[in-house]
This record gives sequence, structure tokens and C-alpha cells, in this order.
Amino acid sequence: MRAGLAGLGAAAALLACGPELPRSVRPVGHGGAEAWPDVAAPMPARHDGRGDAAVIVSVEDYAHLPDRPGAHAVAGAWYRYLHEVRGLPHRRIRWVRDPGGPGAVGAALAKMHWRVRRDATLWLIFIGHAGTPEGGSPILLGPSAGASDWRGGISVEQVLRFAGHGMHRELVAVLDGCLPRGTAHRGRSGLAAPGLPAPPAFVPPRPMTVSEATAALMALVEKTLMRVMVDNAQRGREPSDTVVFTPGVGAHCRERLPGTDTPALSYLLLGALRGWADANRDAMVGAAEALRHTDLLLRAGAHGDPDPPRPQARGTDLTLAREVSERGPALAGVQPPGSQVDEATLRAEAGGEFIDERMKKVDRGRFTMGCVSRRDPACEADERPAQAIFLDSFMIDRYEVTWKDYSACVAGGGCSKIATSRCEVWTGEAFVRGAALAPAFLGEDHPVVCATWQQAVDYCAWMGKRLPTEAEWERAARGPDARSQYPWGDDPPTCAQAHTHECGTTTAPVGQHPAGVSPEGIHDLAGNASEWVADWYDKYAYRRGSRRNPTGPPRGAVRVVRGGSYYDGPGYLRASYRYGLSPQWGYGTVGFRCAR
Repeated sequence: MRAGLAGLGAAAALLACGPELPRSVRPVGHGGAEAWPDVAAPMPARHDGRGDAAVIVSVEDYAHLPDRPGAHAVAGAWYRYLHEVRGLPHRRIRWVRDPGGPGAVGAALAKMHWRVRRDATLWLIFIGHAGTPEGGSPILLGPSAGASDWRGGISVEQVLRFAGHGMHRELVAVLDGCLPRGTAHRGRSGLAAPGLPAPPAFVPPRPMTVSEATAALMALVEKTLMRVMVDNAQRGREPSDTVVFTPGVGAHCRERLPGTDTPALSYLLLGALRGWADANRDAMVGAAEALRHTDLLLRAGAHGDPDPPRPQARGTDLTLAREVSERGPALAGVQPPGSQVDEATLRAEAGGEFIDERMKKVDRGRFTMGCVSRRDPACEADERPAQAIFLDSFMIDRYEVTWKDYSACVAGGGCSKIATSRCEVWTGEAFVRGAALAPAFLGEDHPVVCATWQQAVDYCAWMGKRLPTEAEWERAARGPDARSQYPWGDDPPTCAQAHTHECGTTTAPVGQHPAGVSPEGIHDLAGNASEWVADWYDKYAYRRGSRRNPTGPPRGAVRVVRGGSYYDGPGYLRASYRYGLSPQWGYGTVGFRCAR
């Protein structure tokens, strides 16, 4: 017995042990007057990430490309930070060094995806070389990659599709890689910060089979297990709040810290989490703060370079670190000798870009969809019967899509121009097809109107998103309890809460009515512009539709519109009010927002 217990103790000790970690990661050399600090130095433990999990991939030794010096050292510093400061146990961190192929990374990611706890953060750190082929998606290059052969690399899209969906609340991805300078390839160095791809396809679990002799006894068990398996499969497709950091693209991509061979982005972001980026001294560091500080240090160290560094980040401005106080290197201390540029000038110059996707996650659960007659005397027939609907978690834009947003899609080739000749515009006296929109509608921060339903679909697809379903839209407008007529409650709308027919004759800039936000902080779900949603309209949809993730009828003549507009009065702004319009036309009162 004692021998058995001793064996178990040894096994437990082995499992508790992690890899050998660097005691110090202080870059050798410096571009300015100050030496770069040690990012592996001890710091106070917080242990606020015990439910988190992490995958760290470092590629230092390349067979056919220049090596990536310091990749393992900085990766080890990340391991030390996650384990000793955030409190991740060793069993929830996988460090893959010089992987033999995508399979090793996929296996590590699958294991950590399983082990990360609900409402926790999954961390994904890659340090190596990376590039974007012409007409293709970004690739993280493995040890066997060559200048003209990227086979065996890791698809960024596939990794984010898997890592960005599941029961965990957040994904933080640091993808630190460019192409070595002088490497010729029909593509671009580095990668633009990508958005979260569409979720993996739903694969229903295979039905259980039982013999006739045990069928009666096992029927209830089988039904229960199938329900659990289907639920788990669906939860694996739920989006996480995500932020992805990259070093940028082309000549603006920087692999090395100024004056050293140390990987730049991963080193500086780790420093940012230690407190270097806490510019407002609130002892917290957000994703946008971390990128801003990383960008400033890189540009200070490369001042005078005709192609300045431009790191990127895209996603949600998550809070990455709390209770931090460490001060990092001063901007003046990292500037090249002889460079005389003040901080104000650096901050004013164009640099890295944080692309805030401005989305809000709505948690899974049940809510009451439709109009409850005893609470709302304005109920209409197509809003009844009210029923309990279950939705998996989803994300939805905090603001309506603006003219500026849509113009970027047109410029990028993803959207067709809005044709007012196919738009029904309110002139003040009547709706007239082809009438011109007044200039007051066209402010770049106003909601885009006159888009057809298909143009709305195309824009959302270009953004890696989709239109929300009717059920998702109403859940976002009503909140988890769904007891209110309006996003803010039962009180009739005022001009402080919504932009209605009493507040102006055109649309207003989005997000100007904070008193009218929904329980989750989503703006303009009542008033300003009505909104296209994904579903076909059916007057009797609530009587025969699904009660779990409903998507509306399979076909129809008109598409559902929700939310009310600047043209409408209180009854049309109610969260349950619904109607249909022809998807072939645009309307001067109808805009849209996207979901994921």
C-alpha cells in the first residue's frame, strides 16, 4: 500500500512540474540610451486566471529560413507570467517548441480548448515567422518552411475558427511573425489582424444504438445523453470575446526589437501586461492601451525609418491585466542615438491601428419573445403568442452600421454602392421611390440607410459576420428578463432615449442616446433607423416556429424589419414590434447591424 501511495505521489509531482523556464529574459543590446528591461523578472502574483488555459508555440530553428533568435526565451517568459502571476496550473499550459507540423499545434490547442474553464480566457501565443500569400489567408510558418514553400504551415483562419469558439468567454491571441528581410515570396510579410472567422460547422453527434432487449430500459438514458452531447456540440460553436495582435504587414512588419534580435511584439506585449502600458495609472491594462504603448515604443526605437512599424490589433478592447504598477522604458530612452523627437510628435504620427469590432456578447439562455398582452396593450397579432425561446450565446454590434463603415466595404470590393434609385425615401409628405436623401442623412457617423437586404448581408459577410436572427435581435433589445416594452424599460420614449419622429426629420449619429441602451449596453435598438434581420416574415411564425435558436420560416416574400426609426412613434419602437418589407428595395428608414 505504501509503495502504491508513493507511486501516486510521484505521478502527481510529475504532473505538477512544468518545463524549465528562463530565469531572465533581458534583450542583448539596445537601440537607445536605456537597456530593455527583463520581462521574466518576478512580479506580484494575482492568480486571477486560474480557470484560464494557454497554448504557446515558439519556432526558433528553421531548416530553410533564417532562425528566429529569442523565440524560445520570450515564449518561456510568457509561460512564467501565465503560471506564476495569473496562476494557470501547468496542466492548462501547453508549450510547443519547433513543432513538426500543424498536427502538434492542433493537438495542443484541442487539449487546452477542453481544459479552459467556462467564463475564463484562452491564451494563444505564436512566435516565429509568418506571411500572407497572394490571394490567400495568413500562414504561421513551421520549422520546415522555405522561402518559396509554405506547406506545413498553420492556417491562422483555422486556428482562430477553433480557438475563438467554445465555452470560454475570451480569446487573447498574439501572433508574432513576419518574413525575414530579404526573403523573396509571392506574398506579404506578416499578417493583418484578422477578425474572428465563422464558427465551425455543426456536426450532430451520432445516435446511440442499443439492443432490443435493453431498448426500453435505456431509452431515457439515451435521450438524456443525446441532449447533453448536442448541447456540448452547440456550445463549441459559441463565439468568444476575442482580440488578436499582429506585428502588421509588408514593410511595416517588425520582427525584432530595435537594437536587438529579440522578438518585438511578444516581448513588448508581455511588458505591457506587467504595467508598462498603464498610461492612465488606473492599475489596469486594456487591449487598446497595450497596442498603443507597443506601437509607441517600436516607433520611438525606429524613428527615422522610412517604413515605420505599424502593429495591429482587432477585436474587443478586453481588460488584459489588473493590479499592475511596473513602469517600462521611457520613450526617450529607446530612441536611436542622435534622434530628437518628443513624445507628443510620436503620438501624433500615424502608427499601429486597433480595430475595435464594437460587438457585445450576449450569453446563452432563455428569454420571453413576443408581446405579453397583460403588460403591453399595443400588442399586435403577429407578436403573439409570447413564448420562452432558448438561444445559444452570440455577439451583436453595439452600434448600427454607419455610412463610413459601409464606404470602407465598397472601397474594399466587398459591397456594391447604395442606389437611391432603388430606395423609398420619406420626403416629408410621402414615400417616393428614387427621391434624393437629404445631406443630413449622409453624415459618416449616421446609420447607413437605403441598403437592400442583400447589401446588408454582403456587408456583414465582408466583415466576417452575418445578420442577426429575429430572435437574437429581440433578445438583445429586451435583455435576459425580457419584461420591458423598450430596451430601457416600460417608460414611453423620450428624445434622451431614442431618436423618434418627435426628435428630428432625419437620422442622427449612432450612439447618441446612452439613456436608451439595452441591458447589455447596445445602442439604438429603438429609433434612428429600423433594422433588417435575417428571417423571412411570417404573420404566424410564433405559432409554429422552433423554440431553440429559431431562424424563421424557410421561405417567404418579405424580410423582417425591427426597431422603429426616426419616422416612427412609440408603438413602433417597442421591442416586440415586427413587420416585413421587400428585400429587393432599400428604404430611407431602414439600416442594419451585424451579429456573429
